[in-house]
Amino acid sequence: MKGRKQRAGGLGESAARMVAVCAVMTALLLAVQCALSLVAGVELVTAFLLVFCYVFGAKYGMITATAFSLLRNFIFGFAPDVIVLYLIYFNACALLFGAMGKRRGYVAEYVCPALVLLLAAGTLALAILGLPVSPLMAARLEVMLWALYAVLVALFVGSVVLLFLGDRARIGREAAVLSALAAFSTVCFTLLSDVITPLFYGWSMDVAIGYFYTGFFAMVPQTLCAAVSVALLFYPLERAFSMALSPAQKKRREALFRARTARKRGGAEQIPPSNDGRTQKDMV
Repeated sequence: MKGRKQRAGGLGESAARMVAVCAVMTALLLAVQCALSLVAGVELVTAFLLVFCYVFGAKYGMITATAFSLLRNFIFGFAPDVIVLYLIYFNACALLFGAMGKRRGYVAEYVCPALVLLLAAGTLALAILGLPVSPLMAARLEVMLWALYAVLVALFVGSVVLLFLGDRARIGREAAVLSALAAFSTVCFTLLSDVITPLFYGWSMDVAIGYFYTGFFAMVPQTLCAAVSVALLFYPLERAFSMALSPAQKKRREALFRARTARKRGGAEQIPPSNDGRTQKDMV
């Protein structure tokens, strides 16, 4: 009976902790979005939520993403297409980056430079060929595209250099990987909006194409902001969120990192088995 009460108390404490952490993070995301809502093309929600999911996992991330996607409507107004867009996009990001933080595999470290190179090539092509927009806006769009291209090239070069530095540059390599994925995710956000909004309002093909080209004026600065903000804020946010982890969560993250290092070195470092289960059994 005593053991069952202890387990029930532990589960209740864990659930309460999850609700509290997600509630605080949701409030922080709302504050960040409200503070920067008047600055065109600048948003830090992606950086904060991305690193939060990377540290706490997909479950915490999806709860926070859903709460944020619904509660923000009380501030910015209820738009059904935006609600659907936010629910799909931010929950997908929570799954992706939560899984990355849990596995910490090496595949993404090699895939992301190729992904950045692909984005850079697409940006260069758009900057050279141009888009069928108003001549008054073409020059502005061209400047933004060249700025994004420069950032993506710098990110690609940095990612390649960090790959050769090995475990000494683990934090920098993780920041580069997440910056690349943040830029790619922001592009996917705009493309998803280009699909959901015309379908929801029943626009004609010509109007939908016009909306697609107009979306570049929001996508380019947001992609640029996402890549730069994640690269600059990853380390301080990762440290701050890690301090909020429970002792059990910290132990799991340390075990994952040791296991990853051991796999990289060919199993030279052996990971001792966890003693948590036997300890809990002895307490019962």
